[in-house]
Amino acid sequence: MNEYNLPTDFLKSGQTQIPQSFIYPYHTNKSTTKNRVVLTTHLFSFLTEGSKEIVMGKEKIKLRESHFTLITAGNCFMSEKISENSKYASTLIFFDNELLQTFHLNHQQKINEIIKKGKIQNKEVLHFKNDAFTKAFIHSLAFVPENSMELVKLKLQEILLYLMETQPEELCSLFATVQNSNEDLLFKNIIDNNIDSSLSAQELAFLCNMSLSTFKRKFSKIFNDSPTNWIRQKRMERAAFLLTYNKERPSDIYLRLGYENFSSFTQSFKAFHGKTPKEYKMASLS
Repeated sequence: MNEYNLPTDFLKSGQTQIPQSFIYPYHTNKSTTKNRVVLTTHLFSFLTEGSKEIVMGKEKIKLRESHFTLITAGNCFMSEKISENSKYASTLIFFDNELLQTFHLNHQQKINEIIKKGKIQNKEVLHFKNDAFTKAFIHSLAFVPENSMELVKLKLQEILLYLMETQPEELCSLFATVQNSNEDLLFKNIIDNNIDSSLSAQELAFLCNMSLSTFKRKFSKIFNDSPTNWIRQKRMERAAFLLTYNKERPSDIYLRLGYENFSSFTQSFKAFHGKTPKEYKMASLS
């Protein structure tokens, strides 16, 4: 697993101050899994080749070339998969909170009306559909002079205004107040939304912005169990349901339950249920 501090890791040699906004063309010919990312600014990610998965708090987004995303500052995991042409390419725009606050202030009345009408809740990762305009917009970013911060700001205003008109509810979820700020509820939501992932306790602690020891104490307090035992139990309960009621094959479900290989899933299932997944399914049919 790689670890990045963005956008700091993308700054030029000798550059110490993060610009208020800047464009970064990103290319690679290698797929990566669960890059651990500390994002200190907000980020538009316009994918042009390959695919991407983002896990941030309770949000999980799978991104292809027909979509793009806006990610707010915070801790997240990113996985990148190269295309059939062995390429991954995206154009990134990093921008600070001041730019977002200015946009919110200038359009506050309309934003509040959209939020109220749609009963929209806050999101940390936004998912937008590409269309002819946004494809042309992405293409235009390649012609923005490297040191023209003012032009980058104008391009950000352009895409935000366009999204306000075409995908208003998704954009305005960025500005919605979290209706329930209870820390325990947020903690539960993060855990519930990542039960079927292969994230370790340490990685879940990272998503919760906690040290591992603090995460374990909070987990034990809320769930009255250790993270390992509780998550394994929930996965095994779901596995039994899929085998018994959905009539699915063991080989078809282990990846969906967060196991990286069939062998580890089978061992865990047998230790919990006393039978292999195949034996358990056969017994339910008899």
